[in-house]
Amino acid sequence: MSLATTGGGGFSGAGGGGAVSMAQSAHAMARPAAPQPPPQSSGIPGTGGTAAPPSLAALGADLIDKSQNLSTKQVRNLSKFPIVAVDLYANDPHVALYPPKSEDPSEVLSPVVVGKMKAHVLLKKSEAAQKTLRKYLTKTRGYTALVNDTLGPDGVAIEHPHKWLGVRRVDEAPEFIQESFTICNDSSSHAIAEESATSVGVTVANGTLDGTSAPSGDDFDRVIYKVRLCESKKALAVLPEEAVTLILATARTHASRKVPKVNPDDEEEALEYPVAVPLPGWACNDACVEALLDATGGSGVVVQRSMAALAGALLPGEENHPNNTLERVNQVRTVKYKEHQREHPEGSPFEYGALFVLVGLTADGIECTAVQISELQPKCPTCLFGSFKVLANISYLNADPSSQVKDVVKKMYALLEKIAPEADGPVGFITYGMSTDEQKKVVSRINLVKSSLDSWEKVPTFMTRPECVAVGAAVLGGVSHGRVRTMTTGANGKPKAQLAIRVQNVAPTAVGVRMNYYGGVKNKWTPVKVIFDFDRRVPAGPYVIDLKASECAAIRNAQQDLSDEDLLKAAKDFEGKNGIPEREKAALDFRLQVVQQYERDGAWIKVGDAISPLTKLEGDDDHKVACENVALELSLGATGLLTSSLVGDRESVAQATVSARNSKLRYYIGILAAILFFGGFMVKSYVEERVFERDTKRLLAYYKHVVPGSIMDGDEHNARYLVWKYRGKKNKLWKRLETKYGEPVLEIHEYPEEEEVNEDEGDVENLDESTEDGEKAAESETEPDL
Repeated sequence: MSLATTGGGGFSGAGGGGAVSMAQSAHAMARPAAPQPPPQSSGIPGTGGTAAPPSLAALGADLIDKSQNLSTKQVRNLSKFPIVAVDLYANDPHVALYPPKSEDPSEVLSPVVVGKMKAHVLLKKSEAAQKTLRKYLTKTRGYTALVNDTLGPDGVAIEHPHKWLGVRRVDEAPEFIQESFTICNDSSSHAIAEESATSVGVTVANGTLDGTSAPSGDDFDRVIYKVRLCESKKALAVLPEEAVTLILATARTHASRKVPKVNPDDEEEALEYPVAVPLPGWACNDACVEALLDATGGSGVVVQRSMAALAGALLPGEENHPNNTLERVNQVRTVKYKEHQREHPEGSPFEYGALFVLVGLTADGIECTAVQISELQPKCPTCLFGSFKVLANISYLNADPSSQVKDVVKKMYALLEKIAPEADGPVGFITYGMSTDEQKKVVSRINLVKSSLDSWEKVPTFMTRPECVAVGAAVLGGVSHGRVRTMTTGANGKPKAQLAIRVQNVAPTAVGVRMNYYGGVKNKWTPVKVIFDFDRRVPAGPYVIDLKASECAAIRNAQQDLSDEDLLKAAKDFEGKNGIPEREKAALDFRLQVVQQYERDGAWIKVGDAISPLTKLEGDDDHKVACENVALELSLGATGLLTSSLVGDRESVAQATVSARNSKLRYYIGILAAILFFGGFMVKSYVEERVFERDTKRLLAYYKHVVPGSIMDGDEHNARYLVWKYRGKKNKLWKRLETKYGEPVLEIHEYPEEEEVNEDEGDVENLDESTEDGEKAAESETEPDL
């Protein structure tokens, strides 16, 4: 069995009342011995490592995982506390922690195993206990008072609240989960109404988010626990996320015993510890993640359970107990490197991604994940491999998950053949999240199914310790908070810090939309259009859906499915002022529902209420107004959290029609103005060019007439210069010529065709000599010769 944790020793039996049994090893924080890399590691790029420079802290001071719901300020304020990881979905949740951020950036920190606990909350049966619980729920009493007065080693139990996280109504949960709880079917009245049964205990019922009003079938509905600790008191409504908060608070309290307090006078300091919670694939949906983030107080790190298991499985073993999984990776890398050397003797970079297939079970389901690991980092023993690239994830909710092992492994085999045919076969199977006995049963089932798969028949299977998921979640939590970093070279050639593990997730759930054009009539919903399918690389989006009132009107009128081309043609018939009534009606009746599919081929579950994106509220009475068009943007996070937004001006149909008409007028007026503007310049340029040529010819004709055979006669360059020089003042030019030569400047056609000119060769006029008075002589110095 592979030892995939840093803390040695076994665990004692579970204590009562949610108590945590501690690991026997007192040296869990000691740096583990890293396994030796392959003999050829010196020639493998990235395996030599780079020592952390003194400026590592400065380079990575604000380094956080942007896919998590964390801010830089929040991470900085929490750096003095440990990160508590809780494997909430295990039969007996294990707890681990990642130490506070060290002031020395070169110090290597390792996760610490805290112990295991029960997945329920035990409450005392007394009137005082119920009063304190009520005050705690209303924020008038703190957690310390709740521990003293209400929580105890025995009493009424709130069982497995994580199974109801985000569930809106009881009947939305699988039947086998409903059968494991006491369900209150009387959900027609609000939670604090008089009840026929007054016995002490806990029941699951339909309720609302505020715990007081009656469920109405909308997104405000929630599954609640009705808790009665005293027969003389009314039952209290406890949300599943509130119960999960108590479980996480218990884990934080026990983790606080492993680290020194920052403020010894603060009794509830442990409640500020950030937490990391791994979720199985079927729980990576919007409703569950949103509720879990509320339970963590907004500082939680949510990771996929398979990734936490892989991070824990790849931690180095102890000195006398090497990690068999890492030894297997080293063996395969050595073989691949030798093959690479033979095929590329010139020494090209060696890159290899080892493929693992992880199989994990909980009491309610099974998941199978295919992951490629690469980028060996020997200098970072906590994160020996920097890249986790998920190829596929298959998960199912099932009352007997071990019976699904064969089916899930076969589906994964077929899926990898389809989506990654070029990938090498898996290096090994890894089982996780179960006790040793349970893992042995799963391994035997995997071995049976491998015998029927030719290329996987000889792939070894590795078991992990039960706390592997919690330890790996602690590592990923430390990575998300920037406490585990490595150095790389940026595009500018300078070193920069990066997250020690870069996880490339795929969507374990699918997201789609369906539409209704008839005011939400039940049997008029369109089939689901898939937006983000299973195994889509996440984070993904935003995906933009353009919604137009004219298209809605066209679909209502057609009463059948239309192709995109036909829809565009039909929508044009409803544009303009004549189509305003139809477009307004269609926009007001349009509904859109976002849905999510937790399992392949499973049911589509609503995400929130159906929305009317083509309407807006106006006026004091908030009446609905139809909008012409809007764009819906959908984005999917790494753990299934959805974000949506409506983008656009959201003009009313009438306003949009006027705006469109005005826009058209502005368009044509703009074109006309442009034609006139640029056309005017063209006409002006043409006229000026004609006038310029005419005056040049006129001047040349004048010189030919008054001074034939002179230097001025036929000098087109000088003539063009003079015309250009006297542009805008041609009369002055003609007047000066007439004054100088004594003859008027005529038009070209006014000169006689042939004229005898007697030239006196001895009498040459000096054109440079001025006959004007002193004032004109001074003026002639700045004027060209005529």
